[in-house]
Parts: sequence; C-alpha cells; structure tokens
Amino acid sequence: MSAQTKNCIYLFFLFALPLANNFCMAQQTALDPGIWVARLSEKSHASKQHIRTLLSTLEHVDSASTSQFLEALAQKGKSAGAHFHARFNCVKACSLVFKEVNSPSNPERKVVERNLIKAQVKNLFSSAMDFAYRSADDELIAVVSDLYAQYIIRFNELGLAVMYAKNSIDLYEKLSNPILPEQYQHLAELLYTVREYDESVRYGLKAVAGWKKSPDKAVAEKLLPNCINTIALGYHRQNKYDSAFLFYSEALQLSKDQKNRVWTGIVSGNMGQILYAQRKYDTAYRLFKIDYLASQEAGYYDNAANSLQWAARADLAQGHKNAALAEAREAFQLLGRSPNAGYLRNAYYTAAQVFREISLYDSAFYYTNLWSALNDSLEKVVATSSISISMARLNEEASRYKMQTLHQEKRSQVLTRNLLIAFIIVLSVIALLVVNRKRLQEKLKTEKVEHERLRMAQEVASARTQLKMFTENIVEKTALIETLKVQAKGKESASEQQAIIEELGLQTILTEKDWTTFKLLFEKIHPAFFVKLKEKFPDITSAEQRMAALTRLHLNTKQVASMLGISVDSVHKSRQRLRQRFQVEGNEGLDEMVTNL
Repeated sequence: MSAQTKNCIYLFFLFALPLANNFCMAQQTALDPGIWVARLSEKSHASKQHIRTLLSTLEHVDSASTSQFLEALAQKGKSAGAHFHARFNCVKACSLVFKEVNSPSNPERKVVERNLIKAQVKNLFSSAMDFAYRSADDELIAVVSDLYAQYIIRFNELGLAVMYAKNSIDLYEKLSNPILPEQYQHLAELLYTVREYDESVRYGLKAVAGWKKSPDKAVAEKLLPNCINTIALGYHRQNKYDSAFLFYSEALQLSKDQKNRVWTGIVSGNMGQILYAQRKYDTAYRLFKIDYLASQEAGYYDNAANSLQWAARADLAQGHKNAALAEAREAFQLLGRSPNAGYLRNAYYTAAQVFREISLYDSAFYYTNLWSALNDSLEKVVATSSISISMARLNEEASRYKMQTLHQEKRSQVLTRNLLIAFIIVLSVIALLVVNRKRLQEKLKTEKVEHERLRMAQEVASARTQLKMFTENIVEKTALIETLKVQAKGKESASEQQAIIEELGLQTILTEKDWTTFKLLFEKIHPAFFVKLKEKFPDITSAEQRMAALTRLHLNTKQVASMLGISVDSVHKSRQRLRQRFQVEGNEGLDEMVTNL
C-alpha cells in the first residue's frame, strides 16, 4: 500500500467514521423505536448528527440486538415521511458496513459475503437517495450523498464515490454549509484516481485553503503536504510542468520543515519524474534514490519499488545497463512484499526496456506481454469507474425528475375539480415521462459508444506498441545471429557446432507461429487489410501477403530481409513480383497501393 493510499484511508476514517466521540451522548438515548422515528423524521438541519449518534449506539451493541432494533424501527416508521426513510436506509446501510468490517469469516466465504453486503448497501443508499429527492430538501440530499460516498468507497466503488462526494460538496457550497478541508482533499484524491485532473486540482486548492485556516494544526500539518502533492500531480499528469513544480516545491519545503522523511522522499520522487521527462537524468536519479531510501525505511515497499524502477530508467538512459537491471530486479522483490498493481505495471515496462537494451529479447518480449495485459486490466478499471460516474449522473437526473413528477401529482390532486383538466395533466405527465426516458436512454447509449471508442483506441495503441517491439526484436535478433555467423565464418568447427549454427540460422526466419502473432497485431492496427487484399487479388500467395504487410509498415529493404530471413536481392525480386501483381510502377506506386487498401 502506497503512502498516498494510506493517507486516503486515514482521511476516510477521519471524517467518515467519527462515531466513537459521540458514544457518551448516544448512551443517554435508549434504543426506543418511537423516539428514533421522531428524530429521524425531523426536517431540521441536524440530520447528520442524528444519524451518527444512532450509529454510534449501534456500533457498541451486538448484531442480534441491532437487527431487532432496526426491524422494530422499520415497522414503527412505516407510515413516516421521506425524511425518515432516507435516514433510516442510511443507518441500515452503514450498519451493514460495520458488519462487513468486523466479520471474522474465512477468506473464501468473506468474498461471497462481501459481494452480498455490497449489493445490499448499494440498494439501501439508492433508496435513501430516492427518498431524499422526494423530500425536496437539499440539506438531506447532501447528507445522504455524503454518507453514500464515504461508505461505498469501502467496496472500491470509485465511480459512485466520486459522483456522490462531488454532489454532496456542491450542495453544501450552494447552502453555504461549512465543509471540512479533509472532505475537499478526499474528493480531490478520488478525482485524481479517475483521471479528472482539472477537477482534482480545483477541489485540492479548496482543501489547501481550508487546511491553512484550520484550528487543528496537528492534523493540518500531517495532511497538508499530501494535499499540495495531489494538486501538483494533477498539473503533472496534464504536462503542466511549471505549475506542477511550483506545488511540488511547496510540498517539499513543508515536508522538510516538519522533518517528515517519507513525504520528503515521495515529493522528491515525483519531481524526479518531471526531470526525467526533461532528460535531466542525473538529477532525476538522485531524487528517485531519496524517495526509494525514505520509503523503504518507513516500510512503504510498494512506493520504494516504484521509485527504484524509475531510478532504473534513469540509469538506463545514462547507459548504466547493469545497474538498471539490478534495480529493476530489486523493485520486483519489494513489490512482492507490498503488492501494488499500478506500480507493478511500471516495473514491467521498465524491465522490458532493460532486457531489450541488454539484447535479451525473449525476456523483453515476456515483460512486454505482462505489461500489456496488466495495463489493459487497469485501464478497464478507470473506464468502468467513468461509466459508473455517468450511470450515477443519469440516476441522479432520474431521481430529480421523479421528485418533480411527484410534486406535480400533488398539485394536480388539489386542482382536480375538472375531470378534463385532470385527464390532460395526466396525459402530459405520461408524455413527458416517455420523452424524458428516451432522452436518458439516448444519452446513456451515446456515452457507452464513446467509452467503447476509447477502449478500442487503447487496444489499437497497445497493439501498435507490441507490433513495433515484435518487429524490432526479430530484426535485432536476426542481426545478432548474422554477426555470430560472420564471426564463425572461416573457422574450423566440429560437425556438432556447425549443426548448432545451422539451427540458429533457422531461428531467424519468420516462422508460421511468428507470422500468426505478427498478423494478429497487424490486423488490430489495420483491420480487414488481408481480407481486402484477398478480395482484390484472389490468387495472391502467402509470401506476397507478407511482403504487402511489411511494405504497409514502411520497412526498408534490409529490415524486410532481416525479418523474412532472405537476401536483399530476394526482397527486390519479391517486390517486383508484387508490383506486377498489383500492376503498379516503382516502389512509390507499391507503397500507395498497399496504403489505400
């Protein structure tokens, strides 16, 4: 777990579950369903305090008593209004989260139970949101949104957490309610995780302003460097290096003033990434090592591993191949002690680059495949979170519309003295519902198409990278073998050695397996290329298809010869036959022909 992730969890417990402090006051109130129906039905602004007081009491009683009380409360409040039902569903959802946290069941059963509890919690909070919208009380909507965001993050539901945290804070701002800086900071970090960098910076700046005015100096000092670092990261990921460096420098100075070695190291490592992008490898390397040593000393092995693989990249850029290899291997060892998928993806990428530079192409290709698979998985998580945000927004719009419809129906009941007017109003409402439903469906369909387009673009980019490395590996491996042959030429070799050289020579040819792999990657970048080629020239040979594909990649004659394991003259002859097949003149005509397929 990284230092930044641990800070995020600290934020969650700092303001999501501050229930123990209310315990003394909660003890004074018996679990009387009648009393609590009245309290949870109030239309005052004390709704969050009532919920937390009740949760504080329930947290200290056994699960059987909690279930019995909630059952009685539900029965007693059956005919209560929207305010009660919104708050009751929140209390029930939060009590289920407590149950999940304290469940002692075995790991296999824990997964099943966790999924069941997550589904129940989502349903309860969705129902609570529905009742909150029916109440037309922005204060209640904000409270329920706030609780929804705080508790659903326990189940890694990033999309929902981001949507409802932002909804609650925006409503609190609209109502001029006080907002804690840790709430702004939590939202900024969630937005950064789902790559909403502009919004992350915006709320991060509000968090910093809040921390600087906070009377709780101890907590402010602990969280301010992390908060400023989050703002810097938001600028960093948008390649706004000047702004990023400005905030990194402020966070670094604060960390040094507080003698906080961990955050001094983390911020230094982040600054090193900018210097690496600017090709200042020597300075970047020193900053990565500071981060590595500080994180390792604090036991943040995943963060130490990430800094070390960045140091390996800097070493590699300076030609220190052996040092880079040692650092990459140690990074994997550290990640074994503290796994982190995002940092593991970085380590795979670095390992592929290191092995490629030291001419171990099989290992390079192996780590490239690992990077590609993990990268696709992590990108899918981000895409899924974005879809969840879109779905939550649609649900919010639907709830708002439902609330408006209910109020319209109430007004209609008061004014329905004329049957004809009532009939027209009902027809209008139905028509409006149908139109709005279609609008929401079209909006969701458009968003799904856009997400699918982005996903396909990511697949094509990944295939392009793999195809490039695939062709480069084969060309470089062929060149290496040719060098070995030249060195061996003219020397007397035993028959066994000659056989090995002959076998090695066979490995340079693009085999059917190589061709199949190459073809799959090629078709991701140039869909239907071979289908169109076959349709236009039904009797085209397999060798001519290969030559056409390599021509489409704009490889020169020597590269094609290396890949196919043939001489340069043979390449010229093959291209001549292909030009005759296509009935074009010169290499430019051939290039244009295959490009237009």
